[in-house]
Amino acid sequence: MGLTENELSETQLAEKTDAVETKNAMYKAGLFFMILMILEVPLSLLVGVFQMMVSGKYQVLVSVLMNQGFLLAGAVIYILVTKTDLKKDLWVRKYRLSTFFLSLVVLLTATPMAQWLNVISQLFAKNRTNATIEQLTQSIPAVLGIAVIGCMPGFVEETLFRGIVFSAFRKRSILTGIVISSLSFGLLHMNFNQIFYTVYFGIVFALMVEATGSIVSTMILHMLFNGINMLVVYLLPIYYKWMGTFSEEYANVDVSAMLNAAQAKDQLILTIVIWTPFAIGGVVLTILLLNAIAKLNGRSIAWKTICGEKERTAKIKPLNIPLIIGWIICLSFAILDLVFS
Repeated sequence: MGLTENELSETQLAEKTDAVETKNAMYKAGLFFMILMILEVPLSLLVGVFQMMVSGKYQVLVSVLMNQGFLLAGAVIYILVTKTDLKKDLWVRKYRLSTFFLSLVVLLTATPMAQWLNVISQLFAKNRTNATIEQLTQSIPAVLGIAVIGCMPGFVEETLFRGIVFSAFRKRSILTGIVISSLSFGLLHMNFNQIFYTVYFGIVFALMVEATGSIVSTMILHMLFNGINMLVVYLLPIYYKWMGTFSEEYANVDVSAMLNAAQAKDQLILTIVIWTPFAIGGVVLTILLLNAIAKLNGRSIAWKTICGEKERTAKIKPLNIPLIIGWIICLSFAILDLVFS
């Protein structure tokens, strides 16, 4: 039996209401991202003023704290103004303990591709990550450094991108949520060195949220990834000092110069070639593990599920003007960084 005229009207009305609600959610998230990026200009000037007021060794710390504090304040204001439900909309939920251990393996399998993309970006962009981390390790204790670079961005950036942005654009389709949140996350870093691998990690983290049904999973992974990178840099001088007791070659290594030195292009290309099979193999394993995690949690990240209903998604545009403006601002900063670095 076909639908009666009244039932058909109710169905069309429900579809129209759903489309309007989805567009509104996406517009609010896009507008939020655009406002954050517009405010980055005066924030950068403010950070510069505060850096001049503190000791040189704490300048990077001040920059990180002010930037993360700004993003956190923005997220809190958005959640309060839009009356966002933390459990429903931001995915703040418990997840299986078995999933936690598998997610740690995902972090290991996903890392080779991130490193590969990082090296590729260095063919034309300066390595920003090592320099920033090295400056922090020179100025602040390890516990504070790991907390600032590891824990704080892991919490703040996941709330913003796997919480606010992903959940809003996911209403159109899971694929839309993954693509928009990942690109926004990558572009936020405003330099081409970090954009490449952060977009990739954004995809992995969004799939992890979808597989576990919880943003807590990616908060932990993000904190671990950043924290481990910080810890390694803190331990490098200790390692070389210890190795120096066996060989004078290690004793004379300048760790700071090593981390800040730009590799020659032929070395970068060789590294890319060597890392390629590990990067590809890591991606394959990551996909398999994410599928296993989804099944454990009674969820699906099959391609058909991620793409959503074609008829529904065709009626709703994936992008909006505020979001595009936010992306343009980020790209403008990234280009300026590339030109003047």
